[in-house]
Amino acid sequence: MIKRLQRRMILVVLCGLLLASAGMVAAINWINWNSLETQAHGILDLLAENDGQRPLTLDMERKDFDGQEPPAPLDEERDRNAFFRDRKNRGDLRSATSLSSYFTAELDENGAVCAWFSDRAELYTDEGIADLADQIVSAGKDSGRIDTQFYRLADRETGKLLIVVDQSLALQDARRVLRLTLLLAVAEDALLSLGAIWLIRRMVKPVDEAMEKQKQFVWDASHELKTPLAVISANAEVLESEVGPSKPLEYIQSEVRRTDQLVQSLLTLARMEKGSVQAQHVPFDLSHTVLSVALPFESAIFEAGKQLNTEVPDGIAYTGDPEMIKQLCVILLSNAQKYSDAHGIITLSLEARGDRRILKVHNTGPAIPEEAQQKIFDRFYRVDSSHNREIEGNGLGLAIAQSIVKEHKGKIAVASREGEGTTFTVML
Repeated sequence: MIKRLQRRMILVVLCGLLLASAGMVAAINWINWNSLETQAHGILDLLAENDGQRPLTLDMERKDFDGQEPPAPLDEERDRNAFFRDRKNRGDLRSATSLSSYFTAELDENGAVCAWFSDRAELYTDEGIADLADQIVSAGKDSGRIDTQFYRLADRETGKLLIVVDQSLALQDARRVLRLTLLLAVAEDALLSLGAIWLIRRMVKPVDEAMEKQKQFVWDASHELKTPLAVISANAEVLESEVGPSKPLEYIQSEVRRTDQLVQSLLTLARMEKGSVQAQHVPFDLSHTVLSVALPFESAIFEAGKQLNTEVPDGIAYTGDPEMIKQLCVILLSNAQKYSDAHGIITLSLEARGDRRILKVHNTGPAIPEEAQQKIFDRFYRVDSSHNREIEGNGLGLAIAQSIVKEHKGKIAVASREGEGTTFTVML
């Protein structure tokens, strides 16, 4: 149980770390992508406002020009590229689109390219621009993205002006950021997971040690109780033979038997938990084994005014421990007999589904509360503890049944509804 709790805690922590890292990576890259799109649309806005030309932004403060007067406005006949080179060499030119290549194309009414312009003309060809323009026109949108190209269509008197900005470098940076954040997240998760596993093991270790001591105590106490119980029972029998039967002696013998049953159950659980009792997996006739347990119960159930129905087909084979399976059937049938209503019906069924063997024990009677169904396999737990003295038992039977099922790598479950009774299902 402690190992299972430890595994669950580690799993919860790892899932939490994974979700946190995934959220962090998603947030960083979402912000980065939005920034990239905002930048691209900003460039498109600037180009659209300047009729598709790369705008110049000059800082007009004197300190940026070493005390010189700001330059005169650009003469229309001046060589624009020479101006770019001159200002760039001086370091006083800032272009809002200097990090992106772009082109503008004039489209006629049919969407065909009439002319195009780019200050990086060597990056483009007529065929490539015509093909991209056809894709954009076919998309039917005034703005958007095709691969690494962000575009915008602006209306003109003679047709449309297509402005396209290539954000290849920005997208490469975005992919680089994605890879980097993923690597960092994986490294962080690995380190934090190792730390969490170490910490959880340190936290669980005292509990594990306490549980081991408790198991050892139960083991030792059960062994120590066997001798005085045997002595009490033997002396009660001697006393009864001397003074005759009496109510006090009957009570003594009854309590001795009940306590001895409790001790035997505790020893069984302790052996299973210590691993000293292991299932001997051998092939056997499961149908015959189940019926061999059901037949002796039939008379006891009949005397109690109840009915036992068996639905066990012949020839169902299984590989496991026959004695443990018998004990499992005894526990489930005994439990059904105790908790079924007066004149109730108990049904024992067995079926084969592929490699699985399904054993069910159903009884009519009051339903088990839903909150109790989660605890019913815990040791010493009994439903409706205020009245459980009326029904014999120590609350260990179903815990033993669960241990037997786990020893056979199976599952046991309970289903109970008002008016439908209770069904215990074992999948072997």
